[in-house]
Amino acid sequence: MSRLLVSLLLLCLCGGVSLRAQQRSDRLKPRWMTSALPIPQSASYIFMDASGTASTLEGARQNAVIHLTTRLEHERGIKISSRVKVVSRTQQERSLITGEKAPAAKKINEAPAAKKSTNVRETLDKTFEMEGSEDGKEITMTVRVVDEYWEWTERGYICHQLYTVKDNNAPGGSYDDEIYLTTSYGAKGMLYSLIPGMGQLYKGSKLKGGLILGGTVACAGVLIVAENQRASYVKKMAEQPQHKQFYSDKAGTWETVRNGFIGATAALYLYNLLDAALAPGSRRVVVNKVRRSRVAVVPAAFSDGVGMTFALAF
Repeated sequence: MSRLLVSLLLLCLCGGVSLRAQQRSDRLKPRWMTSALPIPQSASYIFMDASGTASTLEGARQNAVIHLTTRLEHERGIKISSRVKVVSRTQQERSLITGEKAPAAKKINEAPAAKKSTNVRETLDKTFEMEGSEDGKEITMTVRVVDEYWEWTERGYICHQLYTVKDNNAPGGSYDDEIYLTTSYGAKGMLYSLIPGMGQLYKGSKLKGGLILGGTVACAGVLIVAENQRASYVKKMAEQPQHKQFYSDKAGTWETVRNGFIGATAALYLYNLLDAALAPGSRRVVVNKVRRSRVAVVPAAFSDGVGMTFALAF
């Protein structure tokens, strides 16, 4: 009966975890939501985030854009007109960098199943323009959707989006930088995991990191208690030879417990290192400056005539 009860509890727990997983776009919130926004490599654009709520996912996305315009008006004093022109638009869901697109939801008022976390670099390409005025000057801003995270709640969809915003009067822009999404943290995650659980916490897996940290502390605590008990019984063997066999058995039992927890602690620590190095973490935005070389052919005059020169700029 007790085994059946435990099985039912585990089934309910797994079902609850699966249901929760289907009510969000990703298992972990992206790093730009839980930490600071990415830092642009070019001064011609900025990163901004916004959120919106609606009964449909598309409606939540539209409300996120409205929230973005409100932020631009309040924080930068830009008056946004009602015109928003979509320049280029791919499928709403993120696609792998190889070009493979995620499937769309069957019903727009249902929470689509969450996509599995992947260690592959991803891109989200959706761009639109906003017309407005700043200090009486007409401007057009190019807004690029970099990443998105949504949740399905009783109130409907809550959609969070990360954007790059660029004034078209300024040279360059976010497309001059290499911006991509990844769940990989490389050797840095493993470096943090030298302290058990810290690598997982750094990568956004707070529950896993807490369990590893707590499990390591618990194993170490039991190990210390077992060693103290073993040493105490060994001491009593010398002090009370008439009970040597009794204390020897007790010391042997605690030695077995100690050795078992030494193995458990070592195994947990090894798992902690491997998990921090290999398991995907919360999605993060990587921004790299793209260095482009330019070759120019320039006419030139020399003392003995005219000719052409090649200029290579890095």
